[in-house]
Amino acid sequence: MSYPYELKDISCFLWIARAGSISRAATTYSVPKATLSHHLRRLEDALQVELFVRKAKGLELTDAGKEYLDNCSAIFDSCENAASAAQRAHSTISGRIRIVASTAFGTSIIGAAASYFATSNPNIDFDLQMYPDDKIIAGQFDFDCMIFVGEPPASSLLRRKMGDVSFGLYASPRFVEAHGMPASLDDINRSSGVVYMRNGMPERWALRNQRNLVHLEPLAKFNVNEYWLAKYFTVEGLVIGYLPDFFVKYEVEQGALLPLLPEWRSDDTPVYVIYPAQRHRNPRVMKLVDAMCNRFEDFIRSPIYSVTRIDYGQG
Repeated sequence: MSYPYELKDISCFLWIARAGSISRAATTYSVPKATLSHHLRRLEDALQVELFVRKAKGLELTDAGKEYLDNCSAIFDSCENAASAAQRAHSTISGRIRIVASTAFGTSIIGAAASYFATSNPNIDFDLQMYPDDKIIAGQFDFDCMIFVGEPPASSLLRRKMGDVSFGLYASPRFVEAHGMPASLDDINRSSGVVYMRNGMPERWALRNQRNLVHLEPLAKFNVNEYWLAKYFTVEGLVIGYLPDFFVKYEVEQGALLPLLPEWRSDDTPVYVIYPAQRHRNPRVMKLVDAMCNRFEDFIRSPIYSVTRIDYGQG
């Protein structure tokens, strides 16, 4: 059976879908924009469907485009699995892995995991993308595996739990010197805080002391949608922060931050690695998934920058 389009047309469609626009695809994959446009137009003409609609920030897949992406991705996954099977005969794992993560604090995990895996598997290349929580949930992109913080919505995707994270209250010595050490939850509510905005809604400062659960409402000096900003303002001594323990471990060890009311802790929040079912047969993806699950505690304690060196070991 003959088809009025070529494999190259499908490849260009996948590149555009992953990049979100023709311009970004041209830059990412070093293909002229005119070439990408030509192949996309030919594919849409052959299928007689519109695969994308134009939006202010790029291209968005239509319902038909999403269905086509799911199915044609499997074609290339099969090719990659065949190549990986051949590589296993030579004890070599190579290729490219596409990882996406939530901007909540996925940066901290994805950086350490990719760094470790790149060192132990030098023939692996990476596409690392960060997305807001709402876009992560919508899932309008292609990926090999995803780092998801919290309970993911029901889907056909496979999941493995990497571990848990919890939150506490932190302030810098400069803040404590200026305002005093908070002795009660009422003191926290009367203090200035930095509030993380999750999908446009303020994150609740939920803390538990054994069975007692409370929700704090500090004075929102700063509203931010990035935890690095929240940590920055906290370290600068301007506010109290409600932050994940792993995210401030280095700052606490160096004396830049102090735990406040440490007997009050948040409930654990799970962190998952999620991947499409067809990736389960891809050895490089599964090796990365295993590493992220087995070494989660190491990865989340890495400061991500070269202030200190952590020896993960090999294995």
